[in-house]
Amino acid sequence: MIFKRVLGGFFLAAIVFLFFSGLQAEQMSTICRFKNITIPVDLRIEGSILTKGAYDLEFVRYPSPILYYLRIMKKGKILKLLQGKEFAYDNSSVIPRKPLLKMSKNTAEKTLNIVFESGTDTKIYERVRASYSFEYVED
Repeated sequence: MIFKRVLGGFFLAAIVFLFFSGLQAEQMSTICRFKNITIPVDLRIEGSILTKGAYDLEFVRYPSPILYYLRIMKKGKILKLLQGKEFAYDNSSVIPRKPLLKMSKNTAEKTLNIVFESGTDTKIYERVRASYSFEYVED
């Protein structure tokens, strides 16, 4: 009898946990979306290859703990969700007014670096800067 109560309580707790973990995934807030951005090389991401081409890039923030993610999307479908590294502005940095996306290719390390800056005119989460680095595959 006690075993059934414990098992029932565990089952109920598992259902509540799954319900709230699904809600937390939806709590990511979009900072900015860039549409039709051309990725110039094939990227190796988490063991799979993302072919070069045009993608939508969406930068999102997870509230607790504060983390920044990049959603790589094509035709509204999320292909990858990757965590970035936030880095603060120093005194010599120029902060853009509008959201800015910078992409650079490091041929020595074979990486494609993407830097996102939210700018000062963003309605929420202004002065955010995050970087993402991806290994690329040579043709």
